[in-house]
Amino acid sequence: MQTSRVILANEPRLLRGLLRHVIAGAPGLQVVGEVVDPEDLSSLAGQIEAQWVIVSIWPEGLLPSAVQSLLVKYSSLCVLGMAADGSRAKIACESSTEDLRDGLSLDDLLAILKRGVDYSGNS
Repeated sequence: MQTSRVILANEPRLLRGLLRHVIAGAPGLQVVGEVVDPEDLSSLAGQIEAQWVIVSIWPEGLLPSAVQSLLVKYSSLCVLGMAADGSRAKIACESSTEDLRDGLSLDDLLAILKRGVDYSGNS
């Protein structure tokens, strides 16, 4: 099984820590980096070959602007944006359309991350 490598860059810190713990215990997933400020993602993504970055999304479901340029610069990278309360998620890959989902379960989240760069945007 191929391992999907994940960079965490979401807030709040408690949610990031919980995700780190859950991902560390999930087969086929590995946290390979962590940043507090999404502005620091570009330099980290250049050093680490990751398939996913998890960031916080704005209440309107928008991704931070630093993340949009990251998708263009690193075409093999996908982004999972999460609302701080976990109620909404946005999935974006350079090669597919953005997918906004409500009511994502933990199992759904892990299944999406395990798909790595093969994410197609389909449920």
